Parts: sequence; C-alpha cells; structure tokens
Amino acid sequence: MKRFKEEGDTLICFDFDETYFPHACSVDQLERLRQLEDFLDVQSHRFSTMWVTGSSLETIRDKMARADMRYFPHRIAASLGTELYQVTASGQLELDSGYSSRFPDDFSDRVTQVVDRIGRTLTIEPQTNLGTSDWMHNYYYFGERSDEIEHIRCIAHDFGIAVNVSRCNPLAGDPADAYDIDFIPQGAGKIAVVDYVCDRYTFQTEHAYAFGDSGNDLGMLRYVGNGYVLGNGTEEAKREHGRVTEGMYADGILEVLHRAVR
Repeated sequence: MKRFKEEGDTLICFDFDETYFPHACSVDQLERLRQLEDFLDVQSHRFSTMWVTGSSLETIRDKMARADMRYFPHRIAASLGTELYQVTASGQLELDSGYSSRFPDDFSDRVTQVVDRIGRTLTIEPQTNLGTSDWMHNYYYFGERSDEIEHIRCIAHDFGIAVNVSRCNPLAGDPADAYDIDFIPQGAGKIAVVDYVCDRYTFQTEHAYAFGDSGNDLGMLRYVGNGYVLGNGTEEAKREHGRVTEGMYADGILEVLHRAVR
C-alpha cells in the first residue's frame, strides 16, 4: 500500500467509517472513492491527509482490503484518536510514541473499576466489532435516560478517564437504539489528536478541513476552521452542525475540496 506522493500544508481530517469508507461498498460508491483517491494524490502538494477514526488499525486494514483501496493518508489516528501513526513515503506505518506516552499506564485497570461501578446500577455491554486497543474500551448502552448517561460520565470522571458518548449509527454496523460508550484516557480523542498534529507539524487549525458523519465527529468538525457533516450523516449530526454537504460519502468530500482548490 502506498501513500499520497507529496504532502502539503493544509490538513484534512476524515472520519473513516461511513465518511471516507462506505460500509455498503456498492459499485458506484467504490468508483467515487477511487475518484477521491485520485484527486487527493494529484492535490497532495496542497493537502496533508489524516484518518481520525474509532476503528482499530487492524479493522482499518480489513476494510481497506474489502474496498480495494490504493492509498494510505499521511497519518492515521486510530482507536478514537488514541493511537497516532505516521505513514512514511514508502507506505510504512510508524507509531508516534510521543503522543501515547502521555497516557496513564493503569488505564485498563481504571476502566475495569469504572465498568464494575457502573454495573451496580445499570448495564452496558462490551463491543467486539472495533478490534482491540490498549487505549480504547468500547461498550453499548441500550437506553434513553439522560440521567443514566450522566451517571456513566461521572463515574468515569471519578477514576480520571474520559468517556465519549454518541448515538450509534446502524449503517456502520452498530445496533439501532443504542449509544456508543467509549472509554479513553484524558488527553486523548479526536480533538486532542488533531490539536497535537497541528501543533507538532505547524498546521494552521483555522485553515484545516474535517469531514464526519455522526455525533462523535462534531467536536473535531467544530475545532477546525472548515468542518462538514456529509449528506449521508446521522440526523443528529446534521441537526447539530451548521455545515452539511449536499453529496454523500466521497461526493460530499469532493464537493468541498473542489471549491478549496479553485
């Protein structure tokens, strides 16, 4: 697998599932994905690309093979922005240990304690569809009570870990009528990794772009100067974010980036 041939000074961040990668993988969707890859390679002197995703690296590789994708981006922030990989010009992935070194060694033990405490009053179920990660533990909450969600947040806070809560997207393989409960270290997450990359590689946040499809992308979309929910996004995300593309998946991304290069 190769990387886009050059690297420009404008950062573009993509959520992966149901944003860059369409789970249905229809013939038309994959043709448009190839057009997006071709565009990003031609424009690589302008853009530096990064996937910022809840999926683990192993799961990303499986999905890339399924879609017969040809290019890595310049960076991959996997497992909900808890693992950051630099992609070399030859297509090798190198873990940025400086980013993850900021996280506590006893993170997994803390999550175990949080889940045990939560289990005394309500039920959350472990997820198995995202692969494994040292820095992200994923659960489902099947319910609608805001007080129970706040209870989960408070317990996580008591143990010094962060929790990302967002409504599940069935198109990405999640169950309907459920919430993702993602436990991550404090100082990690989609906003944190975008901030780290902008600071380390001197990208201007106000000129950066970001694309997503669901509630757990909204913070990242608002953090950069040009954040967009795609037309195929969840109703929650489209309702809560002002910028929504007309097109879906690659069409929506290209709709914005074609304007950026005029």
